Amino acid sequence: MSMKDFLSEIIKRLKDAEKYTAEGITSGTNIHTFDDYQRILGNLEGLKQSLQIIEDLLSEDDEEDL
Repeated sequence: MSMKDFLSEIIKRLKDAEKYTAEGITSGTNIHTFDDYQRILGNLEGLKQSLQIIEDLLSEDDEEDL
């Protein structure tokens, strides 16, 4: 697997996890207490931050190629 394919797979999996987690919050699945809600919301925020970091790094790399 090439590095580009590897990064694409990481991004895809993070986006899938983000979507699944957001859907879980919206539907209330597996949220029985406020602590559950906070934990899942924290997971969602972590996924978003991870995606942003990767996107920032990729855009920095693109800028260096110019």
